Amino acid sequence: MRATRRRQRKTDPLASPSSVRAVFEKLRSALPELIPQQEKELVRMLRAARHARRYPATDTRRGRPGKWRREDLLGVGALMDDILERETSSQISFASFVDHYLRLPDFPSDVIGVLESGEINLFEAEQLARVTATRLGVSPNQAQRTRAELLSSHLQTKASGERLRQRVNELVRASSAEPGEPEGEPDIEPENLEDFDPYDSTHLFWEQLKQLGFAFREIRREDVSNDEIEELLKASEPILAILSRIQRRKDQTKVIRVKL
Repeated sequence: MRATRRRQRKTDPLASPSSVRAVFEKLRSALPELIPQQEKELVRMLRAARHARRYPATDTRRGRPGKWRREDLLGVGALMDDILERETSSQISFASFVDHYLRLPDFPSDVIGVLESGEINLFEAEQLARVTATRLGVSPNQAQRTRAELLSSHLQTKASGERLRQRVNELVRASSAEPGEPEGEPDIEPENLEDFDPYDSTHLFWEQLKQLGFAFREIRREDVSNDEIEELLKASEPILAILSRIQRRKDQTKVIRVKL
């Protein structure tokens, strides 16, 4: 069951346009010949680096050739790992940075203001930023008033980020259903739709699971030596033990519910 009330959260050191751009500058300083000066091009490169890391080389050869060499993109991803490790003490991964932080400089100024004040977290800011004049088919001033009303209600009721996302979804769907609405930008949400908190250990856990899944996709039987198989088996034993304990607890809970 998803939470409907806000949780206490730690301060996010990257939750501002200036912090995100500071990361960009560190990347440019380290690779001045490779990193684009234009911000939009840099964003495109980081998304391409995320894609290159996520999919095997065989998958990336399909379609048109990319603008950047795969080796360069993987190098950019590795450097971003180092930068984010220093800047966030390893709490924000490169994948999370691309999925959640790259769009932050384009958020409406009123959304950025409440985000930087600490009243909302990045996930909540992402939801408010989806309430645009184009999506609602209204004037920019009206869109800003709608965001303010949503924010006020959200803070007064102390609702969760997930509840805010549901309210924005309902608002956007209702607006798109009206006849004669001009075509606007598609309602694209971040890839990860949980109540995003980069310092929540559960988020870090699922992020690690995703990384393991992508890594296993690229490994073939012939890539792994016998010694490495032994190491993997030893490493997996405590994980399997924990998963078995979780499964037994779930089974016991089901039995109790049935008896009740």
